[in-house]
Amino acid sequence: HTFLGEKLPSWESTAALVKKISDTYRLPYYTMSPTYSVCRSHGYLPGEQYTCPHCGARTEVYSRITGYYRPVQNWNDGKLQEFKDRKEYTILDWKKHKELEAEAAAKKAAEEAEKAEDATPVKATLLFTTKTCPNCRTAIGLLERNGVEYRRLDAYEEQELALRFDIRTAPTLVVIEGENVERFEGVGAINRYCQTLANGESVTA
Repeated sequence: HTFLGEKLPSWESTAALVKKISDTYRLPYYTMSPTYSVCRSHGYLPGEQYTCPHCGARTEVYSRITGYYRPVQNWNDGKLQEFKDRKEYTILDWKKHKELEAEAAAKKAAEEAEKAEDATPVKATLLFTTKTCPNCRTAIGLLERNGVEYRRLDAYEEQELALRFDIRTAPTLVVIEGENVERFEGVGAINRYCQTLANGESVTA
């Protein structure tokens, strides 16, 4: 859910933002909601303005809550706190974003390597799941039946790691061996990974 606050200059800018989001994330739907204010004397005011710039009177700020607009001052305490905790962000060019992501991952990997006590290659198997994922239990069963040792991670709670490994769907299995990282998205790919291990073959995503 993107709250615009009417800070975009045109509908073309909004369309470009929607395209960037759809190119970057797998989401079932998008909601673009302008936040606006209302003065009793001067009517509509763009954006989030708690005081009318014309007369100095107190205004009502409107934003979406669970699908419909309501004055923010009438929200319950929980939703009001969520509104206060919102963070502004800038959608970077996707290529630049990936470059920054790769740089950050490389820096973190270098720092971790410096702390390592020996030169043993890093080996880890990570299963990214979510609480509402319908196929995650199936993936867990496949791994456990095949004796695969793994670490289970919630993609929403471990957002830094999910971003680092470009997790776009659940379940996704990430197999790390030294500098080599393989991703297996979905139950089908995870099942093929388990079958390959059982047959003693080399594994590729």
